[in-house]
Amino acid sequence: MATKSHLNINEASKLCGLSPSVLRIWELRYNWPSPMRRANGYRAYSQPQVEELKRMAELVKAGIPISSLIVEGMPRWPAANPNAGRKALAATRSIAKPADRQVAHLQGDLIDAIENRQASLVKEVLQRCVWQVRPVDEVQSFFVPTMVGIAELAQSQRTLVGVEEIRALVLQRCDQLMRPFNKHQDDTLWVFPVAERDHALATMVAVLLNQRGHAAKPWIDSVLPASGPVLAVSEDGFEGLPSFGTRLIGRLSPLGEEEATSLLEVVGDAPLPWLAEAV
Repeated sequence: MATKSHLNINEASKLCGLSPSVLRIWELRYNWPSPMRRANGYRAYSQPQVEELKRMAELVKAGIPISSLIVEGMPRWPAANPNAGRKALAATRSIAKPADRQVAHLQGDLIDAIENRQASLVKEVLQRCVWQVRPVDEVQSFFVPTMVGIAELAQSQRTLVGVEEIRALVLQRCDQLMRPFNKHQDDTLWVFPVAERDHALATMVAVLLNQRGHAAKPWIDSVLPASGPVLAVSEDGFEGLPSFGTRLIGRLSPLGEEEATSLLEVVGDAPLPWLAEAV
């Protein structure tokens, strides 16, 4: 009996050991695999796709996340690739999960979307968290993972199409969250964005610092106020940073490159030496 060139979803499911619902979810969430569609709209899996699904099923059953496998490329057997089990976005996934189960699930959806470079889904989750999550939790649980995740993708040379729109969403919401803290104080810490695209990062860091009880404001005007310490922030290095003299108390980047503080260190209650100096 000749082997069929294409199989329906039930036939493919039996051969690879994955349920039809799992195959549908993978296709919807990760756009993989992408079976052809027959005239009646039914899925038709090729023999090579079924073989790939078999290999993927083995790796997933061995404990390797499906999202990591797809992001890192076609699956390889662990024996042939000792790094196959490495999780993508390790720094992003190290961020503490919210105590609320529903919020933690939403955060997981966000990180998965970043990992799989689904910009439209990232924007959807960020918009949902505005009305589903307490304002005090938005920055630490959603905007910090977003900025750290973007940095990790860039570090591994994976492009996230639409990242500018994501930064714009972060900036817009953090501008709103800054409103209760906009009153200027003598000890205000000015958060300086090195480049134009760093405005979202600067505003988000200012919100975080205010939530930690220290007066901070993003510097987005053309003239820096005459007094107050300065914290420089950047997603892409500090080349071209103006000389602020003794006013510059520190540098911050999402992942802590170039001897800068990592954004992860600002989340929570860890002591920040430059923050103590600014007081």
